[in-house]
Amino acid sequence: MRRNLDIWTKKKAGLVRLSVMGVMCGVFVAMAQTALACRQALVLAVDVSASVSTREYELQRDGIAAALRDPEVIDWIVAPAGSEVELFIFEFGNRNYQWYWVNWTKITSEAVLAQVADTVAAVQRNRESQSTGLGEAILAGADALASRTCAQKTIDVSGDGKNNVGVRPQDVKDRLRADGITVNGLVIATQDIAEMSAYYNANVIVGDGSFVETAGGFEDYARAMKRKLLRELVPKLAMVAE
Repeated sequence: MRRNLDIWTKKKAGLVRLSVMGVMCGVFVAMAQTALACRQALVLAVDVSASVSTREYELQRDGIAAALRDPEVIDWIVAPAGSEVELFIFEFGNRNYQWYWVNWTKITSEAVLAQVADTVAAVQRNRESQSTGLGEAILAGADALASRTCAQKTIDVSGDGKNNVGVRPQDVKDRLRADGITVNGLVIATQDIAEMSAYYNANVIVGDGSFVETAGGFEDYARAMKRKLLRELVPKLAMVAE
């Protein structure tokens, strides 16, 4: 059985484990009948394994913040009530390591999106993780999505290496399909970009319309992240009719 999502968060007094996810799930289900619709719940999962230097970590962090501040992305995300996007962002490494940057946030205005971007930009590296648990990260994203009632559920995984610990990403595809989750990938070209893209295409992405975006190194991450967001965000007019 898949263990409960094990993501850690910073609070004023220190670190608080987000074990409340399972408890809150029932609350979200109870609220679903009266809550406004959400057009898309989007999880961003960021690889911080040992192959990622401190500078490369900062390029990923700053690249996400820059993409969320981009006028085109802002225009694509911010929408009227009932058609919002919800964001959840975390970093991953070893089998049991998922550290969240931004808990579920409904983007109800440009100001809220700006606050999310500022939160991302202020993140500091928690620790260096030796392994790359792609499959475990995808399952963590799926666990986070279990509480959402949005029309579209998407996980976006970015990284520069293959899975080398824990469950394999290709072995969780059936669960993702059953849960109606799309997985897209962003490959960072520090190795053979053709090989890594082929690996992500064969083993990581899931769902109709899923795709792999590529960045020509960490310096190209911000551009690739913006392009990926514009490709995967559901258009404002693509809401499921009530």
